[in-house]
Amino acid sequence: MNLRIVNTDNNLVALLQKGDEQAFKLLFEKYGTRLYQFSLKYLKEKESAEDLLNEVFLKIWENRQSLKTNSSFQSYLFTIAYNNIRQRFKKKIREEKYIQVFAEEYLFDLSKGEDQLDYQLFVQKINETIDFLPSRRKEIFYLSFKEELKNHQIAEKLEVSEQFIKKQLSLARKFIVCKIKEDNHLAGILLLSLFAGRRPD
Repeated sequence: MNLRIVNTDNNLVALLQKGDEQAFKLLFEKYGTRLYQFSLKYLKEKESAEDLLNEVFLKIWENRQSLKTNSSFQSYLFTIAYNNIRQRFKKKIREEKYIQVFAEEYLFDLSKGEDQLDYQLFVQKINETIDFLPSRRKEIFYLSFKEELKNHQIAEKLEVSEQFIKKQLSLARKFIVCKIKEDNHLAGILLLSLFAGRRPD
């Protein structure tokens, strides 16, 4: 293969469609660093950016036969990366949503008089408290707050009654709130930086 002749995106993609590993390597060398820097700009963590880089090029390889030679490979590549980043952010929001629920619902009125929010400490304390829940109750809690399943969906999944799910979630919330209120430091954390101008309904 004469690399000087084929070293354009369209030609490399055409070769990649046929499973040419050298073409794949050349495309990786051409765009890998730029894609990594693009990912790092948003994800802020080297490991996450490296994971995304690998995931994107793995997807390129797996879908090589459907690639088009008459469109911009660069645009396609960065679109995949952008969508991957969006999905990561959505997942992070889902995973931390339950943290914000407790912060907003139970700590807002207790937050006056402190300087700033130590959010990471808050997350750590909440998760430590959740770990003390009985295993079944903790499972139900995560299905509700992390996976955002409805009560009836959790009931079907675990083959229990919806009323049982409601009771377990209520007990879990009461336990977590009780533990938060026992911690004088957490009870004084200022949440205005997260929930400025917002109050529980």
